[in-house]
Amino acid sequence: MNLDDVMAVWRSQDLSQLYGLDRTLLHQMLRQEQAKLEKQRRRARRFAYVMNAILLITAGLFFAIMIDPNQPPTFSARLSVWDYVVGIVGMAAALILAGTRFVARRSRLAREQGFGDSLRDHLRRRITQLDDEATGGRRMGLTMVVTTLICATAISIVSCRIRHVPVPWSEIVRPSPLLIVLILWFLYQLFFRWMPRERQRNLSRKRQLEALLKELDGQ
Repeated sequence: MNLDDVMAVWRSQDLSQLYGLDRTLLHQMLRQEQAKLEKQRRRARRFAYVMNAILLITAGLFFAIMIDPNQPPTFSARLSVWDYVVGIVGMAAALILAGTRFVARRSRLAREQGFGDSLRDHLRRRITQLDDEATGGRRMGLTMVVTTLICATAISIVSCRIRHVPVPWSEIVRPSPLLIVLILWFLYQLFFRWMPRERQRNLSRKRQLEALLKELDGQ
C-alpha cells in the first residue's frame, strides 16, 4: 500500500475521520513518500552536478583556448569578435544554469527546514513541496532547457571555429531542418503536455492533502 491507496481509503469513508491504524498508516506512508522523494532528489542532483560540470568545463576549456596568448598569430587572426561573444555567452549560460540550481535548492531547504516529524508537519511539508513544483516547475524547467541549449550550441560553434581548418560562419549558423523540428517537438511536448499534466497531478494531490489537513486541524 502507498500514499495513494491510503488517500483513496480516507476519501471513501462516510465521515472521513482518521483514527487509530488509518492515521498511523497515513503517517507512515507520508514518511515513506518523503524518503522516496529525497532519494529521487539525490539522484537528480548528482546527475545535474555531472552535466553542469561537463558543460562548464567544456565551455571554459574552449574559451581558454581562444584567449590563450601562446596561440599562433594565424589562429588569432582567424577569430572574430563574434567568436569571443559566443564563448562568453556559453560560459554565462553554464554559470546561470549552475547558479539557478543552487539557488533553487537553497530556497527549498529554507522553506522545508521548519517542519518536524509529526503527521501535520509531514502534511504541511508535502503541501509546500507540491505547491513549489506546481508554481515554480515551469519556470525552472524553462531556465534549465534554455540555458542548456544555449551552452551546448555555443560549445558546438566554438569547437568548430577553433579547429585548424577554418569553418565559415555561414555554415555554422545554418541549422539542420530536422534538428529544428526535433527541438521544437521536444519543447512542445515538455511545456505543453508533460509539464501541464504533472502540474495538474500536483495540484490535485495538494488539494486532497489540504482537505485532509483541514480535517485534522478541526479534530
